[in-house]
Amino acid sequence: MTETEAFDINQRFALAAVDDENRKAAVNGALQELGFRVHFAATTDDGYDRLRKTSYEVVVIDQAFQRGTLLDNPLLQQIQTLPASTRRYMFVALLGPGVKTMDNMTAFAASVNAVINYNDLAQASAILQRSIAENDQFFRVLRSVLQEAGRR
Repeated sequence: MTETEAFDINQRFALAAVDDENRKAAVNGALQELGFRVHFAATTDDGYDRLRKTSYEVVVIDQAFQRGTLLDNPLLQQIQTLPASTRRYMFVALLGPGVKTMDNMTAFAASVNAVINYNDLAQASAILQRSIAENDQFFRVLRSVLQEAGRR
């Protein structure tokens, strides 16, 4: 990374918490295709640290990251406890083998914005692009009002 890249105010950042190399490559490719600079969490603690230090627009978590499960993923649990003022500016996608891609009820139950089945990772770029756009549209008015009020 060059010095100018490190301080580019237009750079969009994404955090990915994925252990499996094939899924990691698919997520990395999809996020880069969408224009994000991707950081990978090496461990759960590294993920916590990165979330504290960097304002991520997108976070992608594999439910199996660090041997987690859908109900017991420490990084996902940490994100779920973030204040709403922080969380509404962050798009969170959850990857898993037992989820149906774009299932809004599963996403709601997991407190994420989108879910993607492992089998659909080849289309991750299109899925993320659509999901992020829908999320931005959903929060557009609220974010605008908050910005006008000087709260972001």
